[in-house]
Amino acid sequence: MLECAPNFRDLGGLIGDRGRRVRPGLVFRSDAVLRPTEADIAYLRECRIGVVMDLRSSSEAADDENEHFRENGAELFQLNVGTDVRAKGSFWEKLASDSSPQTVRDLLHSIYRSIPMAVAPALQIVFERIEAGSPPILIHCAAGKDRTGVAVALLLHALGSSMDGIMKDYLETQNRLTQASITRSTETLAAIVGEPLHPESLSLLSGVRRDFLKQSFSWMDRKYDGADGFLESCAGLTNQRKAAIRRALLEPE
Repeated sequence: MLECAPNFRDLGGLIGDRGRRVRPGLVFRSDAVLRPTEADIAYLRECRIGVVMDLRSSSEAADDENEHFRENGAELFQLNVGTDVRAKGSFWEKLASDSSPQTVRDLLHSIYRSIPMAVAPALQIVFERIEAGSPPILIHCAAGKDRTGVAVALLLHALGSSMDGIMKDYLETQNRLTQASITRSTETLAAIVGEPLHPESLSLLSGVRRDFLKQSFSWMDRKYDGADGFLESCAGLTNQRKAAIRRALLEPE
């Protein structure tokens, strides 16, 4: 775990198609890597991350433009994904007008239904880079839980992971909440709303829930007859490319 980014983790070891595990050191997921310590920097150098998929909105990224990765020569993609209450826009406005627990849950369900389409361009780049023999890739947003959570869930689906395995990785974020990260969320969300949030609303916004991710997959079921149809139509995941990324990321049989 990075001190500056407690939700940073390697997808290595997760189970994909036919029980094969994801090879370590190839794809990482994280919250924003802000002000890394010396120990963090040493660890990140060992990871050799060469491609960074930044799923934050432009307004979020403006506060920290991934200076560590830029200075170390990584290829940076800033995708301006605004499907988060922390990104200034319509979701921010809805939260500011009503932050009651039920409204927050409804808002998060709406957000999760919108995330797959929002992260599709990033996934297409990820698939293309992996197929071409990319250096290690980092996928991250601000907290590494919603936008990153859905993007990584879809990558794992493409690798043949079961829904149980996908959900387990998604829910791991809940175990990585620290007092510092909760304090940051509390301050950020209070600034949006203009006052401290109801504790249940804050808990919903700071963490992850099984029903959140289910909203994304249910939406793809309705609109594209499942995640496979969505990934092919919206992220360019042909059968040929799917086979290529499985060869690249999964251990051999």
